Amino acid sequence: MAAERRKVADMFNFFRGERTRVQLALITVQLGYGVYYVLTKAAMSGGVNRFVFAVYRDAIALCLLGPLAFFSERNLRTPLTVPVCLLILALGFMGIFLQQTLFLAGLAYTNTAFAAAMQNAIPVFTFMIAVVCKFEVIRLNKPDGMAKVVGICSAVVGAFTMCLYKGPTLFGTDSSSEQEQAAEVVAETGADNWLASTLLSYGVDYWQMGALCLVANCLCMGIYTNLQIPALKRFPAPVSLSASSIFVGAMFLLITGLSSVSQASDWILHSPGTIVSVVYAGAVASGLNFSLQTWANQRGGPVLVAAYIPLQTVFSAFLGVVILDDPLYLGSVIGAVLILIGLYLVIWGQRLHRLAKERDCLVMPFEGVEDDIKVPLLQNQVEESTYGTLQR
Repeated sequence: MAAERRKVADMFNFFRGERTRVQLALITVQLGYGVYYVLTKAAMSGGVNRFVFAVYRDAIALCLLGPLAFFSERNLRTPLTVPVCLLILALGFMGIFLQQTLFLAGLAYTNTAFAAAMQNAIPVFTFMIAVVCKFEVIRLNKPDGMAKVVGICSAVVGAFTMCLYKGPTLFGTDSSSEQEQAAEVVAETGADNWLASTLLSYGVDYWQMGALCLVANCLCMGIYTNLQIPALKRFPAPVSLSASSIFVGAMFLLITGLSSVSQASDWILHSPGTIVSVVYAGAVASGLNFSLQTWANQRGGPVLVAAYIPLQTVFSAFLGVVILDDPLYLGSVIGAVLILIGLYLVIWGQRLHRLAKERDCLVMPFEGVEDDIKVPLLQNQVEESTYGTLQR
């Protein structure tokens, strides 16, 4: 009896550890995204306009993040200058409006496993854009630099493999005809049906169209992440900055939705499943997951957060095959593996670079000690005096 109590006590002590709680939080975040992909895919397949879906999602997220930002960051917010307003406008357009529009289109044209696998490229594309903007440095003559270059190339090749090669079905049912019909419904209900028609005329099918949308979504997310660096320097309130960006993006989505949705009834969510999907997207995908990721980033660092991103691919693929009977193709698996290799090579290269910088910081204070020992302190010293220059 005493041994069993000791085991129970050890288990509770294990879950009380901060590192364990951080890891559980990150697993919860990725599971939350996996469920979000499945629910959103079901809503898009049901004919819900993606702009309507995104507007309601952002409205729910604002209801959660707005009060949190107002009460928790009163002392952090700085005045809204013109550069800050322009950065918030760019963040809302790139990271909310374009990113959500492209992701929802890509998810509707493909499936949950494919969309989740493509999201693994976001950290790599973010780092690639940071190098172009000179926020990050690649040392080509060092192992960390070579790892980053190979990782970026691997991720890019993996992304284009997923776009250009579909391959045979590995799991699930290959319902290509049903998927084409669902994609046609999505294309007709979107504001970009002219773009879909143009791409179809050039021989691009709906699957490839969705893959290109997801690649563009990853690039937009990379730009959004890098734009946060100068924005947070001028406006050091992360929750308020996110809430402001969501508000700007929601305004873009609302204007686009009002111009593209012809019937007022399309703004009414009739299906209970659609209502659940929208509420879940706003409360969990935007609200809870944002809070948990911020908390885990403060305690575990961005490398640990990025290392758990591939779990959403596993959860999404499993839930998509079980619930939606989504097919899993060979091209998706090959591309996802290449993206994962690239992701972990970039993470490993960043870790090596950080360790090298820490070693340099430890060595630098003692760089001149050897020279001071070899050269006498008073050798050839010139002393100025009121009587002239004295040579010692």
